[in-house]
Amino acid sequence: MYTVLDASMLGIPRSLSELAPLCAARGIAGLSAPAAILDDPRAGAEAAAMMRDLGLQWGLMPMTADFYAWDLGDDAFEAALRALEARACAAEKLGVRWAYNHVWSSSPRPFDENFDWHVRRVARVSRVLADHGIRYGLEFLGPHELQRLQPHPFVHTLAGVLAIADAAGGVAGFAFDTFHWYCGTNGDRDDLLYAVQHADRLVALHLNDAVAGVAHDQQRDMERRLPLETGVIDAKAVCARFRAAGYAGPCMIEPFEPARTRFAAMSAEEAVDAAGAVFRKLDLL
Repeated sequence: MYTVLDASMLGIPRSLSELAPLCAARGIAGLSAPAAILDDPRAGAEAAAMMRDLGLQWGLMPMTADFYAWDLGDDAFEAALRALEARACAAEKLGVRWAYNHVWSSSPRPFDENFDWHVRRVARVSRVLADHGIRYGLEFLGPHELQRLQPHPFVHTLAGVLAIADAAGGVAGFAFDTFHWYCGTNGDRDDLLYAVQHADRLVALHLNDAVAGVAHDQQRDMERRLPLETGVIDAKAVCARFRAAGYAGPCMIEPFEPARTRFAAMSAEEAVDAAGAVFRKLDLL
């Protein structure tokens, strides 16, 4: 696996041109691609040349919609899919190879109806990306609060999103977030073993920690901690398992608040240094 600084995830308001040289100097192997460089051919060409010169890899491609949001109607879905075709074409030229969407864990539709609705959409989204050499994954959402947002609970584990992916033709894989795993299963080791056994389908690894003193089913989705900050989740052990299984894709830090507010106030150099320190604690640098 390789380390990726995702400025959007961390809330870092700095440009790719500022962050890329700092990442290269500190051993962080990649950055996720900003939407702006995929939607502007000239900016994309300049960014790709800079990344090549610095020996950096691309992380995730930003998607053009939350494709499985319950309020994304059919017309909006079709428009977003057309935009995705254009963005995926640009990403292919630049060498961006990874993308994902999350699957909401509740819905206004009953379970079986919602499952079929997801299968139809996932089949179309994953095919667009596969046609451009982009590996696409589905992320499960573990926090129990999200399972209660809508009247009908939906899938909230790895097994659930892989069932959707398989029913949609087996093209899609999955994204694994340590916080969602912890919240959804209380960090169940069997569930992690299942994920590791499917490491060939992993497209992104999100690393974080939970809030200390709060039960797994009471954690709030947007309140997380940096990896290994509290010790509730052993993200270092999770990384080691996926690495031993041969996972070669991107891994990134996704703590949300309060870390995002702190990162937003840092200089570019301070932000990259702080991210690098976390990756070193994880034995990834």
